[in-house]
Order: sequence, then C-alpha cells, then structure tokens
Amino acid sequence: MTLRSGLAWTSSHRASTVSQGYRETAGHFVLLSRDPNIMYLSVLPKRGVHGAEGLDRLRAIRNQHTTRV
Repeated sequence: MTLRSGLAWTSSHRASTVSQGYRETAGHFVLLSRDPNIMYLSVLPKRGVHGAEGLDRLRAIRNQHTTRV
C-alpha cells in the first residue's frame, strides 16, 4: 500500500488508512477516514501502548504523517 500522506496499518482483520486526521481522548486515539465522502474511523485504545514513552513515540509518528482535528 502506498500513501502520499497519512497513516496506514494492517491487523489480522483488515488494512486501514487515515489522512483526514486524528483526535486524542484520555483513553483512545481516534483516526478519521481517508475519504472525505465516507465517515469511517478507527479507535486505538491507549491501554495497548506500553508506558508514557510509547505514547509519546506514537504521537510523534502520528504528528509526522497526519494532523490533529
């Protein structure tokens, strides 16, 4: 999968892309769909990240490839 901007990830269930942006809540990262005509989002629970350093690393990756909305 090739992206000009945004994030891409693959899980055992599907491959996803995001370029519209993301939101961060106290317990989750919410990633918004690449297609502005389709409202699709993915929720990544923060409990899956190990420690504050892991959260900071994930934020840095997100900020490099997409924007906060």
